[in-house]
Amino acid sequence: MKLFALIYTMLDIELSNRHRPEHVAFLSDLVSRGKIECGWKFPHYEPGSLQGILFCRAETADEVRAWFSRDPVIVARARTFEVREAQPMSVGAPVP
Repeated sequence: MKLFALIYTMLDIELSNRHRPEHVAFLSDLVSRGKIECGWKFPHYEPGSLQGILFCRAETADEVRAWFSRDPVIVARARTFEVREAQPMSVGAPVP
């Protein structure tokens, strides 16, 4: 399995907030199935800003895109996303 970064960009904070309960349930399901390894969010939610990054394990980027195309905040067009293959950086700590 490979590691992929799912990168969210905020489009509409109010619309995102309206779909937050369904979005959290969606993410919780992926976490419980071992699909999401970890994630980070950024506290600046202006339209067009980077909102968060999730690190996911999958065989292909298309597999990750398929999961997140059903995310309620994506379906509502409150956010967009991109998927990129990720690799750990060695910054003074050993790489697993």
